[in-house]
Amino acid sequence: MNMMTWLTPRLTYLLGFIAVCALLGMAAYLQAHGVNPCPLCMLQRMTVALLGVMFFFGIVINPTSFASRLVALLSFLIALTGALLAGRQVWLQHYPPQNGADCGASLEYMMQVLPLDQVLKKVLIGGTECSQIGWEFLGVSLAGWSLLWFALFAGMSLFQLFRSR
Repeated sequence: MNMMTWLTPRLTYLLGFIAVCALLGMAAYLQAHGVNPCPLCMLQRMTVALLGVMFFFGIVINPTSFASRLVALLSFLIALTGALLAGRQVWLQHYPPQNGADCGASLEYMMQVLPLDQVLKKVLIGGTECSQIGWEFLGVSLAGWSLLWFALFAGMSLFQLFRSR
């Protein structure tokens, strides 16, 4: 049986949606057990949630329509954004900032008191909180796993985009 026969567009998005739900559930579990997210982690979490919304749209729309291609393209761009955020955190974990800068405030607080461009700049510069490795599995940090999942989601989205042609 051909993979394209049984792996329909809707099933592909459903599998992605299930993975997103599992990732968000794991993040909530880890947070409940003391692994608190830094602002860069929170942006990655929001990106995963946004991917979940896009994958849900991919499940419910007509797989042969223009909207299907749009969902695939937007999903790819969101996954790419998440990969960039996770990649930045992996970089910070391997090469922590020397200036002692600290993310300090939560993302929620920064969003309330600073303009968006300053919030993004402060979060992407990172600091000691963002460069710490709070959890590892198989020797890979949480940011490393996020990068891997974002890469998989980007590949899945490209597969969906080119399948629809």
